[in-house]
Amino acid sequence: MTVFVIGGTGLIGGHAARAMVAAGLDVTSLARSDAAEAKLATDGIAVIRGDAEDRHALAAGLAGADTVVFAPAMGDAETPVVDWIIDHLAGSGKSLIFCSGTGVLGQRTGGAWSEDTFAETDDFVPQRAIASRWELEGRVRSASSKGLKRGIVMRPPAVWTHDQPHMLVTHVLDSVRQTGAACYVGEGLNMYTHIHAEDLGEAFRHVAQGGRDGAVYHAVAGEIPNRWIAETVGRLTGAPTRSITMDEAIALWGKFATLIVFGVSSRSRSPRIRQEFGWAPRHTDMLAAAEQSVRKSLAENPL
Repeated sequence: MTVFVIGGTGLIGGHAARAMVAAGLDVTSLARSDAAEAKLATDGIAVIRGDAEDRHALAAGLAGADTVVFAPAMGDAETPVVDWIIDHLAGSGKSLIFCSGTGVLGQRTGGAWSEDTFAETDDFVPQRAIASRWELEGRVRSASSKGLKRGIVMRPPAVWTHDQPHMLVTHVLDSVRQTGAACYVGEGLNMYTHIHAEDLGEAFRHVAQGGRDGAVYHAVAGEIPNRWIAETVGRLTGAPTRSITMDEAIALWGKFATLIVFGVSSRSRSPRIRQEFGWAPRHTDMLAAAEQSVRKSLAENPL
């Protein structure tokens, strides 16, 4: 199998690409710099120079692969690129795997707990702010109607590593630096399901090799209330914890972080990938990793 990973120098795409190389797949990715090219080469990944908005570079990568994984961090700019890829691959019999996210499942609870948790096939109503991403998922899933072999959606939750914590951790530490308190929204009982990047990379590898056309796949390791994260940061920094309003959170962390992460509940389950591939996460303790990363950050940049 030959795979073109768009976003192969990023957190998600990089782990996906390396997992596929380790499994013996032939992987190519984009590189915008000499340093990125050297890193990919070290990982055994072939290189095409360019970025995700370079149509010539994309076309070269699409031509040489039978499976395409789209996983760059582009925000709203991803929609025209993914639509172009679907049109470019029309009639090719190739596969497209689109990395979305469980943000589409988010419920704006203002920090309150929600009992709702969603498996891959469960119905939900997306927030208006994220509806365009959900609509893009639908176009990918129906791409076989345009002559692709498979159109598949991966929905990662909050992604972390032991060296690169999720923004749930880094932003709370920033709140200590800015306000003197480890902040959370409302009751802080809302939760964002999480996954370690290495386990997510393995999930991508399974889906690339055997994922079903039109399917959505989740990959879940656990979930932690936001207040627990704030309490951990507060304990390590000696700062008090403090509940803030949504408006205060927007002023502190920005609108996107507040409306998509800190003020919402986004709880997911992953029965499909577990049942179809026997996948299971090896790393589950995000809170212990968060403590490790906060200690490291404080050592490098004391309060």
